[in-house]
Amino acid sequence: MRIAAFAATAALAMTACAEAPEPEATPDGTGTEKPMPVEPDGGIGDGAGPPDAPSMPENADDIEEPSAFARTFPTAIRGKWRETGGAPVTAEQCDNYKSENMGKVLHIRADSYSYFETGGRFMTVSDRSEGHIRGVFDTTYADTPSRAELAFRVDPVAKTLTVQNFDAGEQGRTLYRRCPPG
Repeated sequence: MRIAAFAATAALAMTACAEAPEPEATPDGTGTEKPMPVEPDGGIGDGAGPPDAPSMPENADDIEEPSAFARTFPTAIRGKWRETGGAPVTAEQCDNYKSENMGKVLHIRADSYSYFETGGRFMTVSDRSEGHIRGVFDTTYADTPSRAELAFRVDPVAKTLTVQNFDAGEQGRTLYRRCPPG
């Protein structure tokens, strides 16, 4: 009885693994499968209409700026900066691995800033131009949630960056100079 059950199982397995027969060719040389029709609207023949077009606002002023664009630092602000009283800075003063520079070298990337062990990422932007941005930043550190309202402004003549803190208790301005390349 066991042999009969085994033989039946083996026969079923071999039948299941057999290759499918090739479709028969018609006299004109094409297969018997019919191509799916294409509708005039570019559809696949299922009878559905074209997808609905997204609605557009009537006034161009009603179009919101994409949030990914709005929440980026302007190019003029990005880079490496060193806190200073106004004097030009050297490459040595911009080495944030030296203890005397820790907390004084500011790195600004497209979507965030950092200095030493802290920094922030955009939450909202309230004002933005080519050399200026003001926003609220998520400054969470070591699982302690916090935020800061800051403004970053480049002075192209003096070649400085001023960071203004609007938070109560920490209000103030800090002046930075761009670090030399390298």
